[in-house]
Amino acid sequence: MLAEKILIDAGRSSHQLGGHPRPAGPAASARHLNQSFTPIERSGVTERVVQRIKDMLARGELKPGNRLPPERELAVLLNISRPTLRTALKALSVMGLIEAKPGAGTYLVETPVEIFNESVHFTMLFHQTGLAKLLEVRRLIEPGLAELAAGRASVEAMQVMAQELEAMRDSVNEPEKFLSHDLSFHQALARAADNQVLSGIINAVAQMLFPIRRQMMERATASEVTETIDDHERLYQAVRGRNPRWAKALMASHLRTAEQVWLREESAEPDRA
Repeated sequence: MLAEKILIDAGRSSHQLGGHPRPAGPAASARHLNQSFTPIERSGVTERVVQRIKDMLARGELKPGNRLPPERELAVLLNISRPTLRTALKALSVMGLIEAKPGAGTYLVETPVEIFNESVHFTMLFHQTGLAKLLEVRRLIEPGLAELAAGRASVEAMQVMAQELEAMRDSVNEPEKFLSHDLSFHQALARAADNQVLSGIINAVAQMLFPIRRQMMERATASEVTETIDDHERLYQAVRGRNPRWAKALMASHLRTAEQVWLREESAEPDRA
């Protein structure tokens, strides 16, 4: 069925490519494609394939998780060479839109968060976004995500949060591992909010803050680590108890405390040097 949809889509777009579509079933499609379509010009072919996929997504003909036709069949359906198709598929893979599963084929990803994450990340890099601005973004968005998560989190999402919280407790003497589970807890909470745009922004911010947080974690005192665990425990209980206002207030308080520590560390950095 997917192959037929791609063929139909190609037919709909053929007036842009100079061809003349004719009805064809799956078995006959390969025989008639060369007569139906003129080749896509080399320049911009990748963009045209990407646009074709986007159009089909917009019309609901392709859906997240769908398997694409095999390479040979897809090249025929799009009337392009296999090397050209590989280039286009590579672009889609780099964008985070498709993934190859060894022995199973190529699939549209279920949740293409990497597309958004990388876009936000590059925007921040281009503008040389500093620590203060990153903290501001986090302060404005993450309490809202906690509020949403308390109302929307599934049982599975809460289980992930509980697992990461327990892993934090088990790794208090391993700074790198502790930070990894800390970040995973926040990512799980963001996903539980069920808003990919907001969670994408926060994930991008977390990537840029990671080096700073790693340095701070290495210098954290035992009391600061204990306080961090306690904050996360209260957040988890607020989400589990379906208390959005409490979750929002707790996250805001947690971020204020973290921000004070980060800014204090930053001001003390010249003295260490």
